[in-house]
Amino acid sequence: PPSGAHVPAPKDRGYTNEQDGHADFNRYAARANTAPGYQYTAPSLTGVNSVLNANAKSALDTGAAIVYKATTHPYKPDTALYDAAKMVTPLPTNKWWQNLIVSQGADPIHTYPYRITCLANSATVGFPTFQATTTSMTSSQIADWTISDAKSALTQRLVSGYDALGVNVTWTGTGGAQMVASFYKGMAFTTFQLTAMAPMLQTIHAITDVQQLALTVNSRGTNDESQAMKLARAMADKPSLTQVKLNDGSQWLVVSKPPIQWTQSGTGTLATSSTGYTGYIQLAHMGDNPTSNLNVLQQYAGTFPTQGDVTYAQIENSQGTSRASDIVMFYRTNTAAGGDSSSVYSTSSVSTAVQLLTFALPHHVDMLPTKALLSPGLSGYRCAKGPLTAIAGNIITYSQPLTTVAFEGTHTMTAADSAMVNAQLVKDAASVSITATDPYFFGKGVARLARLYQIAQEVGDNPTATSLGTQLVNYLKPWLATQTNSDPLLHDTTWGGICSTQGLVSSSDDFGQGWYNDHHFHYGYFAYASAILAKHDITAFAPLKEPMLQLLRDYANPSYADTLFPFMRHFDPYDGHSWAAGLFPFGDDRNQESTGEAINAYYGAYLLATALGLDDVANFYEIILNMEATSARRYWHPMRAQAAKIYMAPFIHNVVGIVWGSKVDYLTFFGANPEYIYGIQMMPFTPANTLLLDDAWVKEAWCPDGSTCADGMKLAAQSANNDGWAQFLYTAYSKVDRATALAGAQKCSPDDGNSLTNVLYWIATCGQQTT
Repeated sequence: PPSGAHVPAPKDRGYTNEQDGHADFNRYAARANTAPGYQYTAPSLTGVNSVLNANAKSALDTGAAIVYKATTHPYKPDTALYDAAKMVTPLPTNKWWQNLIVSQGADPIHTYPYRITCLANSATVGFPTFQATTTSMTSSQIADWTISDAKSALTQRLVSGYDALGVNVTWTGTGGAQMVASFYKGMAFTTFQLTAMAPMLQTIHAITDVQQLALTVNSRGTNDESQAMKLARAMADKPSLTQVKLNDGSQWLVVSKPPIQWTQSGTGTLATSSTGYTGYIQLAHMGDNPTSNLNVLQQYAGTFPTQGDVTYAQIENSQGTSRASDIVMFYRTNTAAGGDSSSVYSTSSVSTAVQLLTFALPHHVDMLPTKALLSPGLSGYRCAKGPLTAIAGNIITYSQPLTTVAFEGTHTMTAADSAMVNAQLVKDAASVSITATDPYFFGKGVARLARLYQIAQEVGDNPTATSLGTQLVNYLKPWLATQTNSDPLLHDTTWGGICSTQGLVSSSDDFGQGWYNDHHFHYGYFAYASAILAKHDITAFAPLKEPMLQLLRDYANPSYADTLFPFMRHFDPYDGHSWAAGLFPFGDDRNQESTGEAINAYYGAYLLATALGLDDVANFYEIILNMEATSARRYWHPMRAQAAKIYMAPFIHNVVGIVWGSKVDYLTFFGANPEYIYGIQMMPFTPANTLLLDDAWVKEAWCPDGSTCADGMKLAAQSANNDGWAQFLYTAYSKVDRATALAGAQKCSPDDGNSLTNVLYWIATCGQQTT
């Protein structure tokens, strides 16, 4: 098995002229720029038709009292790490920056491409380099720079707020000293805003050269200004740029405004004579081609994000019958607040608008309009998910294709297949027994039962369906309606969520789910089982509805107005997938192992909302489901040619076991057998697996020639001794070779969350079609 805040509203301010220049590649930007002002209340952008109003109370929230017994969490949030006046329950438990508020708060976060740590009196910025073996691709854990106060004035740092895409951190100290940073994924510059400080930069390397760059100006002054006045005004408004070379061969750009004249002290310190500096400092690595990259970086120096939102647009038919949703990431910048917007450094192709410079991940680039990409761009930047591509603009939109998956498979069973499935169904239905007492294995068991119930309905076996439906209610009732099971679920009022009793007793029990690890994996099974019951017997589901809606809000809450559960606990809209890990600190940052179960979580949520007629919520979940599947295919299920582009040789596989914020592993938390690595990315088998298992990938990953790919699915299946893991691989292989897959799968013993009935059904309705 697998392992497993709220931001105060800004001052209302209209859009600046500079933002008008951002509409060239984004059809929403023009509409957004005519809005009277952008004010953050939740991730929704004026001018975009959102799939649902995340500011409003969710249809999942009926107003009923929480049915689960209230308790407090044994691991208390550490108010020495976050601002309790600004961040209140429900608190985040699975954000990409979660390391900042768990344990000592000293473990790193990764902003792609940078590695950041936030200590009480300083922050560090590193530019990870990557190394690969056949079993992992890891990154260096080096803090290239430390920014602090030369007078040691900073004494405390707190996470002071967060939004849909990033996190704010504030350092305070003596004499009014303060440092503030807003960290966002993909930021080209790491920015620190300073007040009353004596800034000091220290590096673990030796500084070999410090060069203050000459300023050339493309002024936006009016025609009646003298050239001297234009130059003086523009120079005063511009940040200062310093190029620093280190003895490890790297070069960094240090940006400051007001300008700082840095003085080298010793081999690794940059200091200034100012003891009361108020302004900002930016650090940017200059990549693998400093000369060329400088021409790009200097155009965007001085602009940084201060707030981030994401909007999931209404689903539209984009091309013919294909469906898509535009994912709109919007960043409010210091430019929009009246900052450095009057001039930029002159280059042959510079715009007069100082835009935001960010990086896109490979899956963004796949779906971005070509003209959104920066050309010339930046080279030599990457993260654990592959090379990063530069984009300019404060609004980034990509079109997420949508594939609808239903309760049923993708094609209708033949009469012969239906008879085959029904014959096995009768056998499996006669021996249903769920003995697991923890939420994960019980969830797998009850979802297995629900699959049998759904299949019985489809093949028209009414007596078997009636029996299975009754059993499904009887198994779910103690967990949801009466909480009389041996490991009852409890309402944690400390962080804001629903956890198992035993999970709260020990952080290592129930796969750490008491510490908010893997909730989407566990409760996704409950959601799927409930969706099947609600679809076929809404009356029987009625007593279970409220408890299940509350469980759904725990891991997939679509509303910022909910005061009991955080918004979409696990899902990261920038990465396009969920993070597990919960309240545990990790030196390699957040992680996710089982993409199959993550997809099942949102598939179950989508089906349940559909069964209950909650159309807006269902549409939202359909978008999240497809985003999760897209990222899973890109980073966990790549074609080998894709793997060679995003990862590094010799780490070239058709499957990845665990993706972390700073590394990737070809293994699982419970073993390194190839069948485990493949299988955990597929289970459980439902119609939603068709989002993952396309024919080309299955054919390549099967790899019948073991001499060319010893990590192929065929050898993995053969070495698995006809167990449930082998059966997963044979079932997947039915996409391209039904006969071989059927013969292999029928020899295997099913996993405890699977059944031979389900395997036969999946092969018949989702595998290779017979003629």
